Amino acid sequence: MKLGITLMLAVVLLLGGCGNGNGNNRGSTPPEEKTVSSASWVADRMIKIQEGIYVGTEEKVESVDGKLGEIKHYLTEEKFNEPGESSNYYKKGTALYRITGVPVESGIAVEMRPGQYVKAVPVEEILGGSRLE
Repeated sequence: MKLGITLMLAVVLLLGGCGNGNGNNRGSTPPEEKTVSSASWVADRMIKIQEGIYVGTEEKVESVDGKLGEIKHYLTEEKFNEPGESSNYYKKGTALYRITGVPVESGIAVEMRPGQYVKAVPVEEILGGSRLE
């Protein structure tokens, strides 16, 4: 199961990187935005922020330090170039925090209600691979 998910993610990343890459679009039309069914997401609680890609869990977080940002884009369809501070689960405006004593690379806190937080872990913990950025 993990191998299938890893392979699917690798294909999506490879297809997302396909392009002419020269930045010269004079005389051409802008590329069409490609989307696929939301059922194809690797996880149903994805969060993309500048620090990386995370997946929300049910694990409660007791103490947070500083605010990292908030969800600015709620995604209903998977896009190859998802905007930063986006999620396919958490609504626009959901706050994201540092967890006290935990490096951001190991997890962040998602504010579910005022003063109530759950942990989001790096997607590679779910997939068992290397960091995706």
